[in-house]
Amino acid sequence: MIKGGQFLLGANTKGALMTMTDQTIISDDARSPLKLAGILAIALGILALASPMVAGLVVTLVLGANFFIGGVLEAFAAFKAERWRGTIGLMLLAIISIIAGLVIFAHPVLGLTTLTLFAIIALIAAGLAKIYWATQVRSGGGFLMLSGVLSILVAAMIFTNFPLSASWALGVLVGVNLIVEGASLLAVVKAAD
Repeated sequence: MIKGGQFLLGANTKGALMTMTDQTIISDDARSPLKLAGILAIALGILALASPMVAGLVVTLVLGANFFIGGVLEAFAAFKAERWRGTIGLMLLAIISIIAGLVIFAHPVLGLTTLTLFAIIALIAAGLAKIYWATQVRSGGGFLMLSGVLSILVAAMIFTNFPLSASWALGVLVGVNLIVEGASLLAVVKAAD
């Protein structure tokens, strides 16, 4: 509930309401971790751009580890829930996840190539969605249209050189994303000064 610019969070043990005001200032305690996260993201982004193949393989191996660890945990849960109706489905999911993780570990370049193909598809879909969205809004539509067209052009550029583009595309996308994220975090900290 909002009352007089304050968000009412609930009652404490004495019946008084605790409030949280709308603050526009970031505390010093919050600035330091944000600044560190921004600097770290920029540094990792620069490393990714300096070696996009390595960055792409790292992303691929992290995904493989996610599949494998998730599959092992799902299998463990399936064995613990042996009389549950969903046990067989959970076990099938666990097997698929474990196999996917092992295949990615055994063939990381194939995994990287597959992720690059999915990135191309995602860029095209996002570009088309942005173009459609741009036709539906009154303000900011020009930037949305530009963003949509650029997304499709980047996808086309990557696809034109596919599968060779798998050696650099995902690493470059991750690097640029990390740099933009880091710069955004530093801008938030600077604006709070």
